Amino acid sequence: MARASYIPSLLFIFLVLAGSGQAQDEAKKRPTEPSKTADADGSAAARAALAKFEAGNGDWKVRMGAWVGLARIGPTAVPVLTEALKGGPPATRELAAQALVLFADAKTRPALERALADPKPGVRLYAIQALSMLGPLPRTKENERILRSDPNFWCVRPMMAAAVERADRPNQAELRKGLADYDLRKMDSARVGELAPDFTLADVTGKTYRLSQFRGKKTVVLRFILYDY
Repeated sequence: MARASYIPSLLFIFLVLAGSGQAQDEAKKRPTEPSKTADADGSAAARAALAKFEAGNGDWKVRMGAWVGLARIGPTAVPVLTEALKGGPPATRELAAQALVLFADAKTRPALERALADPKPGVRLYAIQALSMLGPLPRTKENERILRSDPNFWCVRPMMAAAVERADRPNQAELRKGLADYDLRKMDSARVGELAPDFTLADVTGKTYRLSQFRGKKTVVLRFILYDY
């Protein structure tokens, strides 16, 4: 009878320990819930940005607004952009490829490699650029074909030539920040004969330059080359 009296106590201890373990398991699961919500919100925002772009009929201001918006959304936009790259309308595929340049995500590589055969030159151009953000492109048979015989002589071929030789280490976070911080209200604000509005540009390494840095100089020339934004 004395031994039997220990059974309720042992059972109670077992239940407490089991309950504690279950509580710990639940606590481990909770932190993932906000992340899932953030991912869903980011995906919804990315789809809204693409939908607004598609309704803009190719207007450059709408394109810039969509690009800035996607930079502000951040990496959670990547799955939506990848989806758009695979099956969106031509202009949307081009924007998606361009936006993926801002995210060095290895998961996008298969979609970007398929996009190298896209009929729209702009898609091919930005797909090469986005792939190069993951490192220099290998001299595969397909990449050599693009380099030597892509129909787009002036853009796609030079981009591939630069991509196979690329040696810099781009800073994606700085590129996104520079774009995300852009004030869209300043678009189309320059006027002939008036003082140029100040602005900031980032090169592909993430280094930024302000126009005001060059104030006082007689001539300021802006030259956009491969990989610069």
